[in-house]
Amino acid sequence: MKKWMMIMVGIITAISLSGCGGSSYDDGYDDGYSDGFYDGARVPVDGMTTLFLRDIDGFSAGGVHYTCVDPTGALTADAITAPNGEFSFYPGEQCAFDLIGFGGTPGDPLFIEDDIGQGKNNIAYVCQGGDTGLTGYNVDLGRDGFFNYLPDDICTFSF
Repeated sequence: MKKWMMIMVGIITAISLSGCGGSSYDDGYDDGYSDGFYDGARVPVDGMTTLFLRDIDGFSAGGVHYTCVDPTGALTADAITAPNGEFSFYPGEQCAFDLIGFGGTPGDPLFIEDDIGQGKNNIAYVCQGGDTGLTGYNVDLGRDGFFNYLPDDICTFSF
């Protein structure tokens, strides 16, 4: 009987603890909602990739509006980057970021990085201001994941 009781206590403990821990978009931010997600951010699910939009100092570019379309052109997301700059997409999507408010000068460069701060190169992009190319290494700044844009530009990335 004691053996079964210990097994039951172990199962109940495991079940009750499985809902704890992890992280959410609300970590450190009070958006007025207790659902565990930052409002407006696209919640990542299986099959999605998550990257981050950051500046030269590694600070996040949170609150940047973006939309994504699938290969057929159907809208799949109308979201904003989370406070930590996080955004998610399905491979094959094109996502357009509205960079209104960013300077677009060498003093305000932006980068696309992974969760450990590694810049992501060779992501094709086109900006309405005329800049186009692949994200890559910026020699002057010594960083990967760099892309050119103009002030208040909208840049579309092909993920």
